[in-house]
Amino acid sequence: MADLPLSGEFLEGLSREQLLSLVRDPKVDPAILEHVVSQPVVDEEIWRLIMLHPSTPASALAKIARAGPRSLLKEIASSRRLLTRSPQISQALLENPEATQEDVAAAEAVLHEAASGSTEEDRKKSLFAIIKALSVGQKLALAKKGNKEARMILVRDANEMVALEAVKSPRITDAEILYIAQMRDVSEKVLREIANMKRYRSNKLVTLALLHNPKTPVGVSMGLGIASLTDREVDGLSKDRNIPTAVSRAAKQVIDRRKKPGPGAPGGGH
Repeated sequence: MADLPLSGEFLEGLSREQLLSLVRDPKVDPAILEHVVSQPVVDEEIWRLIMLHPSTPASALAKIARAGPRSLLKEIASSRRLLTRSPQISQALLENPEATQEDVAAAEAVLHEAASGSTEEDRKKSLFAIIKALSVGQKLALAKKGNKEARMILVRDANEMVALEAVKSPRITDAEILYIAQMRDVSEKVLREIANMKRYRSNKLVTLALLHNPKTPVGVSMGLGIASLTDREVDGLSKDRNIPTAVSRAAKQVIDRRKKPGPGAPGGGH
């Protein structure tokens, strides 16, 4: 079977039983295994045989990791031997909608190892390069299920869908949100999303971070309850020269209103 001619048309003409015989051959050409993965009659049993075949190329394993069923995905994620064959396998796994947080964590661990350098700075640069090379689908999956380090990279992604997925991740913490709210290199849509989340609108530290961030849209800042700030907070906002003039002016107006005597006060009036 190992000497069979490699042809897409030839493989398409084979029955399921013939494909099973082919992938069970220990001497089969790796290129044939690569082609068999994509055949329409291929099922979980054939995929598993290809996955476990010693001659299967990493690119074929990546196809299985990207489109395989949950049962195979679990096997790949729990096998360091398979994951460490090539970073593309872990990257493909991130794009599989069946991947669980445990699967993603396993893939991340391998990618982190691949990115390891002689220093922490080298490692972070390598991790950034690996994440940058991911497809949009892989980035979206990583933003949702990945760890803090991955989110801090993806929240700055040029693709706003990816950045927003990172900030909406169910795994993100309040401390991360506070840090992101102070960032000046994230999309305005990210800051707007944070401001629109009820959970964070009631967090005074996050609110102040957004108000003092010059990247926060003016309309967003004006809706963050400047009038509810303490005298000290509103005074600091009025003196912040880095934020839009409209925001600091609104803070100054709050101060002026508070200083103005109310009805019934000495010297007061309507």
